[in-house]
Amino acid sequence: MRLLLAGVLLFSVGIVRSEEAAEKEGEPSDSEVLTEANFDKFIVDNELVLVKFYAPWCGHCKKMAPDFERAAKQLKETTNIRLGKVDATEHKSLGQTYGVEGYPTLMIFRNGKRTPYKGPRDAAGIVNFMNKLSAPAAQKLDTLKDVEKFMNKMDTTVIGFFNKETEASIFVETAEKLRDIFQLAYTTNADLFKKYDAKNGDIIIFYPSVFQSKFEPKSRTFNKPESTVEEIVTFIKDHSSPLVGKLTKQNHATRYTKLPLVVVYYNADFSTQYREGSEFWRQKVLAVANKYQKDNYNFAVADEDEFVQELGQVGLGDSGLEHNVVAFGYDGKKYPMLSQDFDDEFDQNLENFMKKLSQGNVKPYVKTQPIPKNDKGDVKTLVGANFNKVIDGTKDALIEFYAPWCGHCKTFEPKYAELAKSLKSSEPNLVLAKMDATANDPPADFEVKGFPTIYFLPAGEKNPVPYSGNRDLTDLKKFMAKHAKKSFKKEEL
Repeated sequence: MRLLLAGVLLFSVGIVRSEEAAEKEGEPSDSEVLTEANFDKFIVDNELVLVKFYAPWCGHCKKMAPDFERAAKQLKETTNIRLGKVDATEHKSLGQTYGVEGYPTLMIFRNGKRTPYKGPRDAAGIVNFMNKLSAPAAQKLDTLKDVEKFMNKMDTTVIGFFNKETEASIFVETAEKLRDIFQLAYTTNADLFKKYDAKNGDIIIFYPSVFQSKFEPKSRTFNKPESTVEEIVTFIKDHSSPLVGKLTKQNHATRYTKLPLVVVYYNADFSTQYREGSEFWRQKVLAVANKYQKDNYNFAVADEDEFVQELGQVGLGDSGLEHNVVAFGYDGKKYPMLSQDFDDEFDQNLENFMKKLSQGNVKPYVKTQPIPKNDKGDVKTLVGANFNKVIDGTKDALIEFYAPWCGHCKTFEPKYAELAKSLKSSEPNLVLAKMDATANDPPADFEVKGFPTIYFLPAGEKNPVPYSGNRDLTDLKKFMAKHAKKSFKKEEL
């Protein structure tokens, strides 16, 4: 039994060591070990590269290491795609240059231009994803069958029509720029020109038949001699969705970026079996969307089951309504249609909601904890409902956004309290405050990507200044003194 246990332990240790070895410089590896000395040359010498920024102590990095190495080996043997890795704890300047905030961070470099890697992390998944990226960004369609196969039944399709392949160069360049967002194709077949009533130079966006309507064209065409990549990109992005398409988590960031956006959530399923019922409600949304086209409102429907968490975050988790509606404004705020204010039939509710919204009479949702009753501490507690009352612009303010579970936040808490106490008497025109950013919505100008996030808002100013230094109290005081308007003797000056 002891021998068996010893064998298991040695085997386990061997696995861990083999994974760690894969992350050490000098060990045999099919992924290139990158440092400040060879990073730029590696990126320049290879057209398509996947780079992993890792930390030797990171558990996720260790788990991923064998798959990354297997993928590197397979791609090296069969393609020109190369994989590289950077120990960002040792080569800190590279991590800082490329904005590495966590481990592992993976980035794609194509002809020197970088984009975040959003693919799978197992060996087969990495190989398949990178192979797809190596394919031409603009597919050439030679036959009607090719076109019909390429046409997306649930998404917009972009096809360029050119007499000669050489005339498609700018379009191909555009496809390369948009390859992570849109699928583009082109044809030089004269029969396809006739089929789709196209002429040379036409770039046509085709909307899927399931989302077409009588209120808009079935396709949109761009044709400008000597057009630039930027002009074509703008055209495609501006017309990337129909009047009322279906919003999903996959297409939210690419198809529905124009604001204000009004989304109607219900059991929206446009598969053949459920299409009729889903389309019945979409038609009602279309009727309202058509009225507000002139006001530049954008509309979409979405499956409420896919966005359960998001609906809960704006107070609609148990609204009792068969259809929930949320408007996303220019100001970064979310405006829900609340059941207590709209209790008619859906089409009437949507009409009334849009009327009030366009008049500025719908209140934005603010996630908030209860306002603290006896907030007499040196560090003021902010919640969504009292932020603007406490931070009213009359004083300089240092604000920490934290998460209760964050270890760095817990370490910083006593230091922050010490700082506030030390400045209480000497700086009456200074407020130090904190907000639990997991339970409250920070104002739109205070972007919180990690914890703790610290901002300084000078008195009378609207734009907060982010703090990026260490959390040493002396450095924080210097930072505040630099930007203060009323504290640190600035008012006297």
